[in-house]
Amino acid sequence: MQKLSILWALVRRDYALQYAGSFLGISWMFLQNIILISLYSLVFLVLNLRTPSTQDDFTSYLLTGLLFWIPLQEFLVRGTGILTDNRSLLKRSSLGLDLFIWIPFVQYVIHVFITSLPVYGMLVYYGKLTWVGALSGWICLISVGLYLLLLLHYLSRLNVLLKDISPLVRLVSQLLFWGIPVLYYPTGFLKDVNLWNPFTIPLDMFRSVVIQGYESQFDWFGIFPFVFSFFLIYLLAKRKFQSVVLDHL
Repeated sequence: MQKLSILWALVRRDYALQYAGSFLGISWMFLQNIILISLYSLVFLVLNLRTPSTQDDFTSYLLTGLLFWIPLQEFLVRGTGILTDNRSLLKRSSLGLDLFIWIPFVQYVIHVFITSLPVYGMLVYYGKLTWVGALSGWICLISVGLYLLLLLHYLSRLNVLLKDISPLVRLVSQLLFWGIPVLYYPTGFLKDVNLWNPFTIPLDMFRSVVIQGYESQFDWFGIFPFVFSFFLIYLLAKRKFQSVVLDHL
């Protein structure tokens, strides 16, 4: 319980540092997510750039894709820089690296919950969501966050060793975004490309548990090689990078 209270204090401190001086404070982040989802919806729905022709089906498809990706991308970018951003505190304390890596995960869970409220509201309006689907969706997204957390143990340490890889991570996150079927349906060659993205199958799982009547587009057994690879990367970060990173802080 003591570690949980310390973690929560660190989460609040990190929010305060991120949004210090901002007029809206932390509210700006959630407002930004809603605006981003609204803009994508405007382009792909109002301007008729959608497939199939039934708007409610693609609305559910689009909104769940954005709900899946937007908090995850924030988690990827924030998680990569969390150790370097807290360098001075890490030097002064004995809390250890791992506790700080959990900070962006807690923030990710908060962002998922708040961002999901308007999205879930739209799905209920279209008759595509039940309370079981909503709860299953939250559980699925938290599981995806833990999945990414394995990789962030490595990326956050690598960011310390290489000084700053956050611009590269932002670029890769954009490639990952267009490499998963968030805004389009996977067909033909594009579907083969999607299979190489570690977040394609988690997105398909999320849509399957949330959207009523959704038919899975991928074989879920394809997730295991990615989980195994992420776990090996996690072990590498813990066993090989730990002492080296502490020396570079």
